Amino acid sequence: MAGLRFIFVLLLYLFIWQALRLMYTELYPASRGKSRQKTIGRPILTVVETKSPGIKKGEKYFLGENITIGREPGNDIVIEDLHVSTRHALITRRGDEWHLIDLKSTNGTYVNGRFLTGPHILRPGEEIRIGGVTFKVGWEDASRSPFPYRTGAAR
Repeated sequence: MAGLRFIFVLLLYLFIWQALRLMYTELYPASRGKSRQKTIGRPILTVVETKSPGIKKGEKYFLGENITIGREPGNDIVIEDLHVSTRHALITRRGDEWHLIDLKSTNGTYVNGRFLTGPHILRPGEEIRIGGVTFKVGWEDASRSPFPYRTGAAR
């Protein structure tokens, strides 16, 4: 009989420990591992270097669902640079991730100095170079924006 009481008390303590652990991770999500954290908000591209006359250093582009980048005026982000194709790159949202895709541009797209060969998932702190313009990827807190996921870029 004493053995059953011991097992019951042990199971009770394990249950309470699991419940407290679950409550702690819900209250303090920053304590979870980085692999379990999701980025909240939407990406912001900040111009860190530019040789294009139409874009200023420090300018920010808030990204929506599908953003085109290129030399043509119909793009969401227009870069007036002869090294930029008319429709150079696309940033598209897939679930909670934003993917950068080079649209078979002549001079290519670079992420952190490396030539982009396929779709790339954007991460905070990365640098994207298209022609003479370098953008730094950051994230906005979606709770601060009245339109957290509107389509199109805003200058």
